[in-house]
Amino acid sequence: MVGRCALVLSLAVLLGCAGKPQPNVKVRYTEIQPTPAPVPPPVPQVVPAKSEGDLPTLGAPLSTREAMDKAVAWAVEGLTFYQTGKWDEARKSFSDARLILLEADLPDFWERQGLEAIRSGLPESLRHYDLEAVSRELERTDRLNPAELAERVAIETEVRRILRQFGDVSPEQAYLNVVVHETQQYISFYRGKYREFFERSFLRKHKYWPTIQEVFASHKLPGELGYIAFVESGFQPKAMSHANAHGLWQFIPETGQRYGLIQKEDFYDVRKSTEAAAGYLVDLLNIFGARSFLLSTAAYNAGEGKIMNCLRRTDGYDKRSFWDIRSCLAVETQEYVPKILAAAVISSDPKRFGFYLPSAAEMAQRYDVVVVPQVMSVARIAELSGVDVVDVRLANNDLDPNLSTTPGRNFPLYLPVGKGVQFSTALAAIPAMPPDQPQVMLASSSVPEIRIQEPERRPTERRTHVVKHGETLSSIARTYDLEVGTLAKANDIRSPYTLSIGQSLVLPGDKNVTRVVYTVKSGNTLDEVAEIFSVRDEDILSWNSLRSRKIKSGQKLTLFPPRDYETRTYKVRRGDSLAAIARRFGVSIEHLLTVNGLTSRKILRPGQRLVLYVPA
Repeated sequence: MVGRCALVLSLAVLLGCAGKPQPNVKVRYTEIQPTPAPVPPPVPQVVPAKSEGDLPTLGAPLSTREAMDKAVAWAVEGLTFYQTGKWDEARKSFSDARLILLEADLPDFWERQGLEAIRSGLPESLRHYDLEAVSRELERTDRLNPAELAERVAIETEVRRILRQFGDVSPEQAYLNVVVHETQQYISFYRGKYREFFERSFLRKHKYWPTIQEVFASHKLPGELGYIAFVESGFQPKAMSHANAHGLWQFIPETGQRYGLIQKEDFYDVRKSTEAAAGYLVDLLNIFGARSFLLSTAAYNAGEGKIMNCLRRTDGYDKRSFWDIRSCLAVETQEYVPKILAAAVISSDPKRFGFYLPSAAEMAQRYDVVVVPQVMSVARIAELSGVDVVDVRLANNDLDPNLSTTPGRNFPLYLPVGKGVQFSTALAAIPAMPPDQPQVMLASSSVPEIRIQEPERRPTERRTHVVKHGETLSSIARTYDLEVGTLAKANDIRSPYTLSIGQSLVLPGDKNVTRVVYTVKSGNTLDEVAEIFSVRDEDILSWNSLRSRKIKSGQKLTLFPPRDYETRTYKVRRGDSLAAIARRFGVSIEHLLTVNGLTSRKILRPGQRLVLYVPA
């Protein structure tokens, strides 16, 4: 985290007694679920169960309670393996439990307890175990098998290549052995219980990587430093940590202001924040020396002040390398470089390390990438692209399900291939647009910054008729050459067809009109209802002859969405969350909150019934 001092020192001391350094991986912003299948062994060319090209699904946000539950489950799993003599499986489970506690942003008093924080959650029959003692014993049994040794050779070759780009031409063999070992630990962890996190981040990377590489190349920075964004945020531009760090590059406000991130939206502007990150790295290189990329990378995490303090403690001015001060740094900063190296090594050849993920070229065959220059509603983007809101959200798992807009300016967005051109053309055709033609960039292309303003929304025309004295439904239907049944269905009128003078009737354009009658819930706004059904708020006003944008609970609104919707009812089960339910039905969390009149703080109860409007 930028400018942040070293964290969890007390926990690092408590847990550092294990024989080997343990990796810690941030879980601050991601949604992770343990893979139900056993963790695949770390051998080369492992073929996972999933088919090549399948896209990982979006997981649920990891809460403190979930982190503790996972740690308990994995510790119990590890003790079960330990009791049966399955040392390798037990060691992996204990390592995973330790990692989730280290990096789940738990309260300080839990962090200080380490593995003891989960003792009370263990079954009574297992509470007599000293978890730290078992962990240390398992570490002494850790020996690489031949397949792991072969993989280690491949990792060392790639690590040496990357370190040469970082200016570290020939690290001492002892240092190299440590960093290769830790890099291999991360690789094993990423393809184990953290596989889903890595895969989602990897898919998001394709959208942001062209901008990152373009900006870093202009500052003469190694491209692999772009994986700082992976470690900091998992390539999530809307990420925010408990230390008030924001965006793709996790700037805290004080550091961000030094590099031009003044307004809150600046932190979520992909291009602007990337320029700020590059500027900060260049300044760190000027402080520590043009070839001190590793020192500068460590300073990005711990802050330049911490690195300077460690350098002052070394013997002699010539000792100014990352390796000379590594033991002085906090565990988080010590392992910051191996995290980046692990991501870079896997990305160099995903299949070699057991990841069957689409390449940039394959992603370009599935999606166009458009840059949305200003904050824009997802419904508006879907409308201009000719796709459904649900399809946009499913393709872009970095869109906040609690928000109806893109997270910031210059936001790269996946659209189904061919729809990017339609989106650009629609933007360019709006009179309020500047003369510059918006560009559609594929995943393998460089992504320029485009500045436009979101146009004013204009209502879609929908014919209506106001009932006059003496008119009947049959006479009105004849006037407009409509079937009586069609007109009645469009206005939810049941036989006998009774009309009132002054009543406004919607005149459908065809016999297969899609009509939804929505009952307003407490707290609903017109914009929220329009977002749910992919229509304009102006249309809702017109269809319902409303003069005010204010709507009240219990009010019925007649809507004519561009596609059919099915009304579903779901009974909440124990362990359900809004995110899990939304993912199951392919809707957003905001959808669930809006149509059920809930707030984000509302706790679900088993047996509670939720209503959903699911595209047919």
